[in-house]
Amino acid sequence: MEIIGRLIAAFLLMSLASIVGALFALVVYFLLWRANRRSAKACVVAAFFPPAVMGYLLGCLILSSMLSGFLGSPDLVFGDINEPLPNGFTLEALDKMPEAGHIQKAGESWIKVAWVGGVQVEGPYVLGKYDYTYSPKTDKEHDRNFFIFDTRTGDVRDYASEGALAASSGISVHLTTTPNFHAPRSPSKRIWDVLFLLLAVVPPVAWAISLVSKLATHLKAV
Repeated sequence: MEIIGRLIAAFLLMSLASIVGALFALVVYFLLWRANRRSAKACVVAAFFPPAVMGYLLGCLILSSMLSGFLGSPDLVFGDINEPLPNGFTLEALDKMPEAGHIQKAGESWIKVAWVGGVQVEGPYVLGKYDYTYSPKTDKEHDRNFFIFDTRTGDVRDYASEGALAASSGISVHLTTTPNFHAPRSPSKRIWDVLFLLLAVVPPVAWAISLVSKLATHLKAV
């Protein structure tokens, strides 16, 4: 269903781009008509420019998302959560189940903390709240609502309330929900963000400037 939803979104975006392309073609035709010029090629290029740009941008998004796990480029298509935590741990969750986050060490299959609905990082400690949306709380877990995880030792301590967590840790608790948590991006990931932005924006802008310049020249030609 997740893939189908993204395919539908891509189809709608391409359809919108096609409509915009048709409007561009009409504008170019009108400008050429006023200048007593004729150019079927210019109208065709104007019609196909928006869909071509949209297809290019979608391709960039897919490529960036596919390489995100290797290069740290933005994942804007699949949207799975994978945020770094201290000492090699990560906060991970599926895009369609963001409330079911979990904490584990990179490269290891063993999950240290499961069903994480919100977190806060303070030095080597990760404070958090459990989410029982997909895993109903058992009788033994009636007072298991919050936790503090020491990334240095791997120890996890549970608490019944946010107040108890704050009193025990001595930390002012301000949790961020798992879908909205974003760790500070490393310099290498920031570089990839900038490169991705340039790759996505510069070619279409350069192409648009070139086409407008050619149209202007054509309109001025005797």
